[in-house]
Amino acid sequence: MKYENAKDVLPAKLLEEVQKYAEGKVIYIPRTEKGRGWGEASGYRDKLKKRNTLICSRYSAGQSVLELAEEFFLSPETIKKIVYGKKVETPIFSPSIPSAAQYASAGMGEEWVRIYLSSLRQEMPQLSEYFMSELIKIPLRLIEARSPLKTDEGEQSSFEVPLVVFYEQGEFSVPFQAPLLEQLKTEKRNAHHAFVFARNQEYSFFWNNYGKNFQR
Repeated sequence: MKYENAKDVLPAKLLEEVQKYAEGKVIYIPRTEKGRGWGEASGYRDKLKKRNTLICSRYSAGQSVLELAEEFFLSPETIKKIVYGKKVETPIFSPSIPSAAQYASAGMGEEWVRIYLSSLRQEMPQLSEYFMSELIKIPLRLIEARSPLKTDEGEQSSFEVPLVVFYEQGEFSVPFQAPLLEQLKTEKRNAHHAFVFARNQEYSFFWNNYGKNFQR
């Protein structure tokens, strides 16, 4: 550690006060910031925590240990330690707005969408091509039901399920929830909770032109 002459560092008046208590002594002045723990400076700890939360969430949603090991490039033993070991706080999935809000608050909104679409037997789109909004309330007048899909009426009947909306080429659509959108409009709902996915190149236009219409 490099030592400095207090005369070169401290203002004269402050130096006079320090000399009253420690004249001629070598003293150490500690930093005011609390030292960071392992992995905090690089963000690695947060990445591990989020990964482990995802693993526990998907395990609770029905994925097997072997499937998770293959997906996350970990050994089955490591997966078992994560899902059976120290309790990881994970949001509880249900096809509902409160559950989606919990996932969104944990920074796992995409995970909620993935599990939800899987429950509808729909594959998750390649989301690297999209930006995803927070959980917002979107005016239903903006959305058109594109290519309605045949789904179980029971799966789509609850108004408590958020919409999964895609914004492409200047249009909003719900490719997976056309019956739910129809029900909401029949009930004359003005707005509904939704996750909105906009293609990377369209996101700025989407948010700048429509963001003021959304509520959180």
